[in-house]
Amino acid sequence: MTTPGATSRLPTLIIIVAGSLLLMLLLAFGAHWRLRQRAREAADVVVAETRERTAAAQRVVRPSHLDTPVPGTLAEALGPLVPELITLRDAEPTPSQEVDAVCADVRNGVRPVSELPRECREALDRGRPLMQRALRASRTEVGGLPEGLRILDDPRHPSQRTLLLPFLHILKLAALETRSQTARGEADAALETCLDGLALARDLSYGNALIGAMVSATGHKTLFFPCAEALDQASPTRRQQARLALRRIRAGMAPLSTALRDERVYMPLYQAGAMFDQEQLDALPAGARALAFHASAQNPDATGILARELLLQSWPLVHEYIGQALPLMDLPRDQRAPRLAALASTITSSWNPFLYENNDGYEKFATRVDNQRAQLDLLLALALVKQQRQESGTWPSEPPTLYPGQEVLLPTALKLQPGEGGKLVLYPEDMEPETLSVTATPDAAEG
Repeated sequence: MTTPGATSRLPTLIIIVAGSLLLMLLLAFGAHWRLRQRAREAADVVVAETRERTAAAQRVVRPSHLDTPVPGTLAEALGPLVPELITLRDAEPTPSQEVDAVCADVRNGVRPVSELPRECREALDRGRPLMQRALRASRTEVGGLPEGLRILDDPRHPSQRTLLLPFLHILKLAALETRSQTARGEADAALETCLDGLALARDLSYGNALIGAMVSATGHKTLFFPCAEALDQASPTRRQQARLALRRIRAGMAPLSTALRDERVYMPLYQAGAMFDQEQLDALPAGARALAFHASAQNPDATGILARELLLQSWPLVHEYIGQALPLMDLPRDQRAPRLAALASTITSSWNPFLYENNDGYEKFATRVDNQRAQLDLLLALALVKQQRQESGTWPSEPPTLYPGQEVLLPTALKLQPGEGGKLVLYPEDMEPETLSVTATPDAAEG
């Protein structure tokens, strides 16, 4: 039997429950509205930054490594070769792990050229004509990669299938060619091959976010030992020309913050571009607009109401996070690393999986670029100490001044160490010689 008091309280309970539900709905709607508003404002910034980054990638002003550069742009010189480069890489047989390891040992000077496996020797013979044409393209007055090879280009472009991988193949061939030329006593020609390769690898970083910066660093690492060997054995005249070229290549290296500027627009477009308003999509360059639709359609993690809400909350924060990392990327390691670690902790501690999965650990990328700069600085220092020995008959007692009257980003502090047989070892002062170094040898004429 229901009491009159219980009956009178029922409408009140219903009102309280209904009111609570309504309040929760209003709060949820308000939270969603705030997320949408913040995302809309962030998307406006992304659109503006995308237009700026797209324009910057199309024409890159950087010093040519030659006194008399080839007129025109890298895109004009390299563009016609790209289909051939892709075909060459696609047709190349995949060597066994054992063969690949021996070929790498030859490139890195661990083994002599005489031990180069037949497979890699034949690959060099097949690829040499195209490799030489691609290397010569690096001599242009203006940089900038051809359409389809930049990260904000239309993902449906034929070149997007392989992106920069064909160039890594070319740079491996260039390293083997440099070693082979040096072994034949053609160190001056080897040095020319090496410098063209370094210049081409440098240019690959522009317009390609962090992936381009890492491909560029890998290319320089591949060429480092062959270049050092050729530089050590080249003629004094050719070494003098190489000093100028190395300084120009170093000055033309894109700061890592430039790559992160590309990353700051690529990640939102890739993850959430389809969530932009139509007028924002219409304002994007054509390639970036295609990227926004294509990448988002291929992203299975962004389907479902909950996933879309999580993404709506996360991507503007990722965009903001990258913006906070930008001014840190070009600092010295001791200043950069702790600040990047503190910044990353705000992402990794998030409850949103789209946030902590986007923590790319930027310090590891910065360290690789530190090493890339150090490699160029070591090559330049090698040329300078060889010059001093030629002029004075002795090795210097102090590291040479690398860039007198010239500003470059984070020049490497070097140390010298006498080696066996009258040699001189040069290495970064914050590393051990076994980690990264070059060795200068007395010229054969001295004996």
